[in-house]
Amino acid sequence: MSDPRPSPSSYGSGSAAHPATEALSAAYLVQLLDAVEQAVVATTPEGEILLWNRCAERLYGWSAEEALGRDILDVAPAQMSREQAADILRELRAGRAWSGEFTVRRRDGGTFQAWVADTPVLDAEGRLVGIVGVSTDLTSKQKAEHALARAEGDARREKERLWSVFRHAPAAIALVHGPEHVFEMANAAYVRLVGREVVGRSFADALPELAGQGITEMLDEALASGETRVETERSVHLRRGDGPLAEWFIDFTVQPLPEEEGATQRLLIVAADVSAQVQARRAAEVARLTAEEANRAKSQFLANMSHEIRTPINAVTGYAELLEMGIGGPLTPQQRHQVERIRGSSQHLLTLVNEVLDLAKVESGQMTVQCDHEQVAEALDGALSMVQTQAARRGLRLVDDTGTAREAGFVGDADRVRQILVNLLSNAVKFTEPGGRVSVCASVTGQPDDDTRLPGAGPWVRVDVEDTGMGIAPERVATVFEPFVQVDASYTRQAGGTGLGLTISRRLARLMEGDLTVRSQLGRGSCFTLWLPAAPEAEPEEIGRRWPRAPHAVAGLGDVGRALVRVAEPAVAELGRRLRDDALVRNTNHNRAQLENHTATFLVDIGLALVTLDEGGGEPELMRDGTEIQRLIADRHGAQRARLGWSEEDLGREFQLLREIVTPLVLAEARGSAGAEVDDALGVLDRLLQQAELISIRGLRNARHRDAV
Repeated sequence: MSDPRPSPSSYGSGSAAHPATEALSAAYLVQLLDAVEQAVVATTPEGEILLWNRCAERLYGWSAEEALGRDILDVAPAQMSREQAADILRELRAGRAWSGEFTVRRRDGGTFQAWVADTPVLDAEGRLVGIVGVSTDLTSKQKAEHALARAEGDARREKERLWSVFRHAPAAIALVHGPEHVFEMANAAYVRLVGREVVGRSFADALPELAGQGITEMLDEALASGETRVETERSVHLRRGDGPLAEWFIDFTVQPLPEEEGATQRLLIVAADVSAQVQARRAAEVARLTAEEANRAKSQFLANMSHEIRTPINAVTGYAELLEMGIGGPLTPQQRHQVERIRGSSQHLLTLVNEVLDLAKVESGQMTVQCDHEQVAEALDGALSMVQTQAARRGLRLVDDTGTAREAGFVGDADRVRQILVNLLSNAVKFTEPGGRVSVCASVTGQPDDDTRLPGAGPWVRVDVEDTGMGIAPERVATVFEPFVQVDASYTRQAGGTGLGLTISRRLARLMEGDLTVRSQLGRGSCFTLWLPAAPEAEPEEIGRRWPRAPHAVAGLGDVGRALVRVAEPAVAELGRRLRDDALVRNTNHNRAQLENHTATFLVDIGLALVTLDEGGGEPELMRDGTEIQRLIADRHGAQRARLGWSEEDLGREFQLLREIVTPLVLAEARGSAGAEVDDALGVLDRLLQQAELISIRGLRNARHRDAV
């Protein structure tokens, strides 16, 4: 079928041409018009359609066969008034082109916004013989314009939000440009920090007092290298407003901002005034040192006084013994009774002096305890023998119900355990009426009572001292371990003492990583329980102590702790790699989470505990919660390794690798950041890791035992 559209050759210049050439040109023109992505329509002056290209077919929905010969207003009606149409025709007849935008309706009834450009076709005499119209669908353009407008609006609002955040951010933020570090922006916090407006001025001009303090050099290095610079608690001498030059401590972060071409021209400065924190820490350090000095002075005074008091007491006791022996002549019964009272009173006074001295040592951190493997029987037998006479004199039954638990082992100081038991037994005897009963029993348990404060998962040796005495009122149970508190505080009380025995006993128990608790009913008696770590089946001899008992004397604890926190993640990652590659560990076919198993958390907790201990002046009480977490993690780590099928040898090898990885990393980090001497502190860290190994092995054994049962 031939193309129904007529040749557009009639819209030429009117000059004659060879017929073949004219036909070829017409064919080219038709192809050209069909390739155009705009609707091209040619009409007579009256509106009859003469040309209708393929884009017009797509745009209006009419084929060329349907459109040719019809009126343009029937095929593509436009929403315009008659006056508008007359104005357009008037322009075209005058030989002037017209263009404009209006709404056009398609064949299916839909409308679109079109841009129409009409060009008049004139004959040789200048008469209008035709019109060529080019139409463009503005829908896509309008959508793009609307999308662009929305994007520009969103960008503008986002910029406003970011600018608002920048202006009102609590951190001091500034943007500097170029080698002179000219301030382009500075928020309100930065202006408050430096005490002046700085925008538009170079760093040297805006803050001249910082010259020679290394701040400008830090900016120069960041700009030249393109690397972020971070400084914490940097001391700077700055003048705020009209005030004097003063020292401030600032945390700095200088972040280079690369341009599109890769060069760095701008630096983002983020600063925070930490002067208050630094000064508070320094004040706390001064207070701590002052308190330590006061404690040392108090301890020295008490030591001197105890010596001065003990000497005459011992002399009185000695002379009383000479009199009792009849060296000065025979004594009458009345005189002998008086001499016995002198001896008893002297012994009582000596006991009071010793208790006050012990309390002073505990409070000043000078009390030391050994951590040896001992048996319950040895400590208990010594304590029972010391109070047996006292119990017999009061007509009490002293009963040993320890049974086979006598052979149980504990980790602690045998002398201090005996001291605690003597105190508990003496109190039980003192506060039990004649005819009553004082009993001792012992056991090994992995489930301590709820009111204990024990740093670990056990197992534990518990020794119960129970009496049928007067008991303790419920409101006084919580205070019996406080210094100078008497169970019987009435004026008519018959039992003497300073009220320091239980205080010293609990603190000694906690120094040995145990505890001392009480249960009591008024009128029915009391039960005091001493908790001690149960001795493992085998423990390496080189681990002489579980925790330093004079930790404030160890230099670098805080530096090692902070270094350990920083290297925990890379250390654990390296441990996982080494475990998978190590031929001595047989069961490593596990995923990363199973291999790492919260080891990073464990290391971070040890690090924070060391920092706490260092900043707390060596007070062991500050360590208790952290140590409990470490023991719990180590115990559960052993149980998890048991579930994975690990052996004790595998677990021991894991901790050996961990120590080999952690020690050099911490040493390099601590010395690199602080230049501190940390060898002693590293020894403490090593002992803690060895202690964790023992707890993990114990957890592995317990888990296997539970599975077997």
